[in-house]
Amino acid sequence: MDWPRPPVLLGLVLGPLAENRLFLSTDNYGLAWTARPGVIGIFIVTLMGIFYPIYKSRKEARAKAEAGAAAGASIKERRSRDLHFGAPVFFTITVILLLAIALWQSRNFGYRAGLFPWVIGIPTLVLAIGQLVRDLYGKERKKSAGREMAVEARVEVSPGLVRQRTIAIILWTIGFFLAIWLLGFTYAVPLTILLYLKFAGHERWLITALVTFFSWLFYWALFEKMLNVPFPEGLLISLIKGGQ
Repeated sequence: MDWPRPPVLLGLVLGPLAENRLFLSTDNYGLAWTARPGVIGIFIVTLMGIFYPIYKSRKEARAKAEAGAAAGASIKERRSRDLHFGAPVFFTITVILLLAIALWQSRNFGYRAGLFPWVIGIPTLVLAIGQLVRDLYGKERKKSAGREMAVEARVEVSPGLVRQRTIAIILWTIGFFLAIWLLGFTYAVPLTILLYLKFAGHERWLITALVTFFSWLFYWALFEKMLNVPFPEGLLISLIKGGQ
């Protein structure tokens, strides 16, 4: 249904930490903390992460349309006036209902308790309603049947391969959580990236080492140095230190 999975995983892992830090920052500094250079930088990166994919997808759509027109294919896109009901619509409605229920339950919260659900829930509800409109009034694409040509190449994947890849990514996700539990974030992040790139992605050692190092450096600089997030130690690290 074209809902990205990485934000969901990040929300599950970092949601409680974000709520705690938002509460402490606002309780101690009011809104003055939002003017700090590091916070402004994070806001800019967040906005880029939201709007750049939209810009990129529209740019790619224009490029495909121009390429098809140059090749002699007539491609027209129009918004349908008919409502389209399907799994994406009902999934989006479910998200909207959950957000609305959460906001309704927090209506009587005090400022300190209600800050996080309001800050997260209200813009997310607005975005979910916008997504519902897109799902209901989707774009229809018409292609003239003058020539037999493929505007967009589609690669068919066998159900067996899809099942194999699904099982593999589930096992990698479980392994990542086990690594966090046993080793802690500081060691689990670079170790999992290195193993995944080398054994699942079959990347070269140079690319694997560079991506692993810079990913760890970004994690270390952002969470440990800039945000001062005290991630708990893993079980094995605690046992080793306790034995010493």
